[in-house]
Amino acid sequence: MADIFREIDEELQQEKAAKLWQRYGGWVIAVAVGVVLAVSGNVFWTRYSAERQAERGDRYEAAADLATSGKPKEAAEAFAGLAEDAGSGYATLARLREASALAAAGDVDAALAVFRRVAAEGEAPYADLARVWAARMRIGSVDAATLVGELAPALVDGNPWRPLAVETEAAIRLQAGETDKALALYKSLADDATTPSRLRGRATEMVRALGG
Repeated sequence: MADIFREIDEELQQEKAAKLWQRYGGWVIAVAVGVVLAVSGNVFWTRYSAERQAERGDRYEAAADLATSGKPKEAAEAFAGLAEDAGSGYATLARLREASALAAAGDVDAALAVFRRVAAEGEAPYADLARVWAARMRIGSVDAATLVGELAPALVDGNPWRPLAVETEAAIRLQAGETDKALALYKSLADDATTPSRLRGRATEMVRALGG
């Protein structure tokens, strides 16, 4: 009888974990990517002359305003236009914002196509960020081994996106029924003081949900 109750308890824990992943796995890509890029985008500004920086800055700000004012489709078009005539590094940044806007507009296939293009053609480290989001968008629709393989460059120690990549791998493992592996990955994030605070909080909650 005790075994029966133990099995029920494990099923309830897994169900709770699945609901938590639905909550966080559906994390709005536009917001997540937008916050990261809003900060890191400043690095690129210093590489351009004041005149070109001002012109592109105006266009970037206009596109960003569209994204934050509930017009993701228009924002995607604006970022796409900016990416076409911007320098390579800045084009990568604009492409990522284009993809996040497309995702917010509900055009998942188009967003995925842009993320995969950046992963293949974009400059480091943003190509790895695109790899992570391309994998996250396909959890449950592509086999775990394929997705984890695509994440490999971002999982390397020292990669700035490694914590996000580890969280993504954990979600992939959980979706595939590899609960023990998922739990170990979530624990590694929760126990690492260098993990960004929000991501660490999500990982801690997932550890609890999985009975760790």
